[in-house]
Amino acid sequence: MTSSRVPGRIRGQLGDGVAGVLSQGVTAATSLLAQLIAAVSLGLSQYGVFAVLLAMLVGVNALYIGFVCDSFTVFDRHAPRCRAALVCAASLLIVLFTTAAAVLALTFAGGGIRSAALYAALVGCKLVAETVRRLFVARVAFRALLFNDVCCLVVTALALASLPTVVWSPTPAVLFGSMCCGALATVLVGLWQLPAVEWRGLRPGWTELPRLAEFAVWRALQSGLRPLTLLAARLVVANVVSTAAVGVLELARLVVAPLQVVINGSGSLLLGKLAARERGGDRRDPRSIGRAAWSLAAGTVLGGLLSATAAVLLAPLVFGRTVDAATVFGWVAYLAVWAAGLPYATELVTRRRARAVFVPRLADSLVGLALATSALLLGAPVAALPWSLALGGVYAVYRLRVLVESGSESTVSSGVCDERQETAPAEEAESHSRRTPHLPGGAPGSGERK
Repeated sequence: MTSSRVPGRIRGQLGDGVAGVLSQGVTAATSLLAQLIAAVSLGLSQYGVFAVLLAMLVGVNALYIGFVCDSFTVFDRHAPRCRAALVCAASLLIVLFTTAAAVLALTFAGGGIRSAALYAALVGCKLVAETVRRLFVARVAFRALLFNDVCCLVVTALALASLPTVVWSPTPAVLFGSMCCGALATVLVGLWQLPAVEWRGLRPGWTELPRLAEFAVWRALQSGLRPLTLLAARLVVANVVSTAAVGVLELARLVVAPLQVVINGSGSLLLGKLAARERGGDRRDPRSIGRAAWSLAAGTVLGGLLSATAAVLLAPLVFGRTVDAATVFGWVAYLAVWAAGLPYATELVTRRRARAVFVPRLADSLVGLALATSALLLGAPVAALPWSLALGGVYAVYRLRVLVESGSESTVSSGVCDERQETAPAEEAESHSRRTPHLPGGAPGSGERK
């Protein structure tokens, strides 16, 4: 490599990194836009219903990403048997989750069959859209991902802007329909950008599915624990207190919601980088993971405190309601604890040790949910919920850190999807050679490319 080419490669690396961060910002803005309109236009009770249904969407999305999307990021998605197993898993989960969404909407929201159908359609479109998005992450094509997410934001905004001309008073179902338009835009624009090798010739197959599940089940359970715990917490609040109390809780969470999306996006970016490094056989450096954990947690605390302070002052102007400061700061603490453990969990996942991540995360969820439920049953204010969930996560951070730093268990290949196509498509091979990143011992996600 000539020295004159190094600056260009560094610029390309920085460009991908900036595009990845901006992409998460755009995703956060899209979600925040819909939630802001819901918070302003819906009553507290209806907003509580919207929050519970949105929580289920986030939960099933996390399960799907953990099982399907993380699997095709870590393994070879072009190996024929692995590809067939991934298609089979994706199809089964989409049918299962859309059916569950329709049932929840019918039993909890009470909006009728039309409302349930709209919500189920949103869940299905969102899962397909997330598949398309994660293909860009697996290809380390963050600039294309950014363009895709910008298109989603524009279409969602246009759909939401048209609401006053279509309906007099928005409902959760109408808002979900607008979000569905953005998800469809993600799919169409993504398929237009992706090379045909990524989406043509998709056929389901059962042969490799059991072996794929050895990794994917644990990864999906681990990924889904946090959003499903939050869904359970909202349902507890709705039953112990009221759906209006869920609305109060969600107004406080909405203040720091962009931080949550950025944290999740940082995890996705880190997973792509670390998975590429693992495939390349690079030496692991637990110190770099530790620095990533401290940086992410510190950034979350700083950003959360600034957002919380501004929100307490500005919420009456934006929402027409006040937000509870103790609840907002509780959500900041919860996100900081989660951010501190995310780099350690991601490192273990790239070693295909998803089961090792699941156990402390399960303890985190059960303890936090038990503390929150007990506090509410004893008459504590709703502000106790995020603080209880944060306390439950402290052990998980400690345990994940020990697992990464000990290195007591070597990476064990499950044998699934390890075979390579003898004649991989030239376009994909060229793209992989250009895009495969490394993660040196410095700041996480700042590695040079080959």
